[in-house]
Amino acid sequence: MKELSFTITVSMISYNDEKILEECLASVRSQDYNQELIDILLIDGGSTDATLEVARKYGATVIYRPDLRDVPYVRGGMAFTMPKTDLILFFSADNRLQEQDTLSRMVETFVDEDTVGCETLRYGYRETDPAISRYFALIGGADPIAVGLGKADRAPYDARKWHSFGEAEDCGSYYKVRFSNDVSKIPTLGANGFLFRRKLAENSRFALHAVHTDMCLDLIRQGHNQFVFVKHKHVIHFINVSLSSFIKRRLHYEQMYSCENISRVYSVFQKKDLPRLLYVIVSYSTLVIPAMRALKGYLFVRDPAWFLHPIMCCLFTLSYSFHFIRRGLSLKPHQKILDSHLVQQLKRKTGKM
Repeated sequence: MKELSFTITVSMISYNDEKILEECLASVRSQDYNQELIDILLIDGGSTDATLEVARKYGATVIYRPDLRDVPYVRGGMAFTMPKTDLILFFSADNRLQEQDTLSRMVETFVDEDTVGCETLRYGYRETDPAISRYFALIGGADPIAVGLGKADRAPYDARKWHSFGEAEDCGSYYKVRFSNDVSKIPTLGANGFLFRRKLAENSRFALHAVHTDMCLDLIRQGHNQFVFVKHKHVIHFINVSLSSFIKRRLHYEQMYSCENISRVYSVFQKKDLPRLLYVIVSYSTLVIPAMRALKGYLFVRDPAWFLHPIMCCLFTLSYSFHFIRRGLSLKPHQKILDSHLVQQLKRKTGKM
């Protein structure tokens, strides 16, 4: 194959990410893809540590917006809409490109003009990473409830073939998958190292506030439904916080990006998912079925992190249950209208109307 010439922006948002940003950006700059074709864009929410210095060390363009610290979805929208390159890699400070040719193998798939976006089939797994990071890589997602519903964004390590929804074609080094318009049959596409065509993203109104799943669904409904999942190359989702901190962060994100706060079309939980959701809740509550799942996975990859699964299933089920009950009791009438109005004001302020 001739040398690829796609220009790429590695687009990120940040806030006080000094401790984890160095390895992230080092993994980008160590890629064998032509570095002259790679820009790094960092939309920062007012970091008070050395985040900006680390970013500039690796040649990043930094947009400093402390006024947008508490609205990361608006900064994310800037990260989606400001680049002018052929492709955008939506990245986070806790992401790492594991192999030196990961980006090259992903970019190759865009020679096919029907390709909308590309992810790695699996998350990167390293034996030296914290147990929680290894666990989520092994099961294929950072939320065991979403995994149980079949909405995981990556494949588990014991899957031998395409594991999710869509019409999949095995192309050897990658899967080419076409998704239907049925939102209940679409996984959580678009996060943690998602590479996509910039011009297509411009056609989605959801790029304005960086709701990656909504943007992907919107493009699928426009007929741009071919996504690629590269085998044998990996994006690491490095998680080095405590379990309690991680769950709190997940619940915070769920509320921040919920339909009550911003306009959404995608949700992990659809009405059609109710029977499956009830099964997940009941089975997770037994602890027996999650333990059997952990044992099955352990037979493929001998890592005791698999046995976090019963604990995680129980904790996430309880946490989400209490969260939704409390939110349902405390949600004020017309909250969505008020918050949507705030988002519109922020869009006008950032010039993204």
